Amino acid sequence: MQRQQRLLAVLAILTLVPMASGCISLAANLIGAVQGTDRPAEYTGLKGKRVAVIVATDSGIGADTASAMLASYIQANLKNNVKDIDLVRQSEVERWVSSRGQTDGSYLDIGKGVKAEQVVAVEVTNLGLRNGATLYKGHADLVVSVLDITDEGEIMYRKHLPEFTFPKMGGPSVTDTTESKFRGLFLTVVAEKVSGLFYPVDPTAEVALDATANSF
Repeated sequence: MQRQQRLLAVLAILTLVPMASGCISLAANLIGAVQGTDRPAEYTGLKGKRVAVIVATDSGIGADTASAMLASYIQANLKNNVKDIDLVRQSEVERWVSSRGQTDGSYLDIGKGVKAEQVVAVEVTNLGLRNGATLYKGHADLVVSVLDITDEGEIMYRKHLPEFTFPKMGGPSVTDTTESKFRGLFLTVVAEKVSGLFYPVDPTAEVALDATANSF
């Protein structure tokens, strides 16, 4: 009951907060404040490990703004929620990839290059932000994998999230916000979904996230 009351309080606040620059982070922080630990992590092997987060889109590894933003959001969530994790700086991953001109390099090579023990690889395909001409609705196909670099890239965990959408119902009008603002919110939601595979989360938080879509 207490957690439900906190969720209602967050939703009430979000209806008063315009989703301008910086408010996406506020929304994420407010949602994080009400998360519980009802649903256990699907993979707990990141604890105490040196981990690199690598995001690949249809353009390749770290080849566009969306991949950089998503990697940054996922890293922030893992840092705050996974005990004793040692995250490779995203700038280090980007520098290694850029120095070799490899937007399609292997996760194993990159992991070895940045001296990671494990790699969280997130493959994002068919990314879109529209539902017809008048509404924003984010959608993408996601594959999340964990590779053990110390064991030549052995796949320790894999999760397919086909046709991931946000919001589930409706969506803000194109006259109420901009594409760049909605993109930021959608990538925040994707990051919450991906990183939440590696630490306990309250599944009701997804309801709160979905409600933010109409709080522009």
